[in-house]
This record gives sequence, C-alpha cells and structure tokens, in this order.
Amino acid sequence: MNSPLLAVTPLVAAVTWTVVLIVDNGPFDSTSVFLISISLLAMGATSVVGIVVAGGRWARWLGFVVVGATALLAVVRPIDAAWIVGLATTALAGASLNLAPVTSRVRKLPAAAGPPTRAVVVPLILLGTPFILGIANNGSTPWLILVVGLTAPVVAFGYSRVLPGGLLAVRLLWPLLAIVAAYPMGSPGGFVSASLGILIAALAWDESVKTAFHPPREVGSTFPIPPELAPREILDEAGIDDRGRRKGSAI
Repeated sequence: MNSPLLAVTPLVAAVTWTVVLIVDNGPFDSTSVFLISISLLAMGATSVVGIVVAGGRWARWLGFVVVGATALLAVVRPIDAAWIVGLATTALAGASLNLAPVTSRVRKLPAAAGPPTRAVVVPLILLGTPFILGIANNGSTPWLILVVGLTAPVVAFGYSRVLPGGLLAVRLLWPLLAIVAAYPMGSPGGFVSASLGILIAALAWDESVKTAFHPPREVGSTFPIPPELAPREILDEAGIDDRGRRKGSAI
C-alpha cells in the first residue's frame, strides 16, 4: 500500500467502530453512540487530511488519539464478530501510523509559518469533546449533552476557518455554555463538561490564539526610484521613457 492509503487507516477505524456501536452499543445509550461516532469520524477525517495534504505532525498525533479512543471502546464493549473486526482496524491504524510511508510525509520540525501550538490544540480538543461527553454521559439530560457536544466541533470549525465570531465563540460562548450546562447534567457528565469549558477558555485566552485568528497586518510603503534604474520592460509596460516622462508627452 502507498502512503495515502496507509494514512487513511485512522478514518477506517473510526468508521468501523461507528458501525460496531450501531450493531451493539454495549454500555452506551443512543445519545452516547451518536456523540462518540460524530467525534470519531471528525477526528479520523481531520487526521487523514492533515497527514496527506499538510503533512502536519499534529495530524499524526490526532491519528493516535483515534487509535486510543477506539481501543477504549474495545475494552468496554462486549466481544463478538463485529468487535474483532473493529479491533483489527484499530491495530492496523496504530501500526500504519508508525510505518515509514506515513512518517515520511510528516514534517520533522514545525512549519516556519505555521500556527501557534495553542491555536492547533484548541480545535483538536473541541473535536474530541463529543467523544469525551459521550463516554461520561449518564443519560439524565440527553438533549443538553447533545447541545454541548455537537456545538464543540462547530466552534472548532468556525475558529479554524476564521469565520465571523469564531474567536468569540472559542474564547467565551462555548466555554460558558459548557460550564453553565454542567450542573443540570449531573455527575460525571457535568464535571467533564465544566472541566472542558475551563480548559478551552484557559487555552483560548492566550494571545497566540488571537494572533492566529487575526494575524497582525503591516502597512506597506513605496519608495520611488530613478527611472533610469528601472528595468526597460517595466518602463515600456507603464508607457514611461527612461527620463520618467509619459511617452508622447512634450513635458
């Protein structure tokens, strides 16, 4: 297999375990299965795109997060034929991420013009939030945990794509939602929700997160040069002679 096919294995594992949970959800209710599946698919797809297109180191590590998350599902779900298939894809994904065809696509050092670390970590945590909430869900307030869980990837998308309000959402709106919703969720979901809200707020209020969303702009300036120093093709294109006059002008 070539490297793009090997890099897609985290997404294959995510899709497989989504099907495995649909076949038998084990200890999870339908709300948890939905949140877990959404998060696995989002993380798996993001990892594949990040490795194949950007060669990002973060994308490979996100692939390992998918491997770890699916391995956790294997621990808590009953063993059957679907479980064996799912575990096989998890093992394949873990092995593939360590093979040379994949590691050779990943940069060894951070990109010189890449975003700051916190600006990368915040969206990735938000992508994994539905999975964490799905695991911690006690079934008491399914609609509330769905709201908190499903808005997290939306906020991650808005921030990473620099959409209007993306910075406000990641710094204030989503953390506030996660913290306020914690009490009616009960334990352990409420504790997890509040912890995630505090964590995202603490990371997002760093100046580097704002800088990545609104890069500083410098006002450019121009410097006149004598026409005799300008290349002839530029003067001809501008219709100016070597004395700085418009061609055909007597002045």
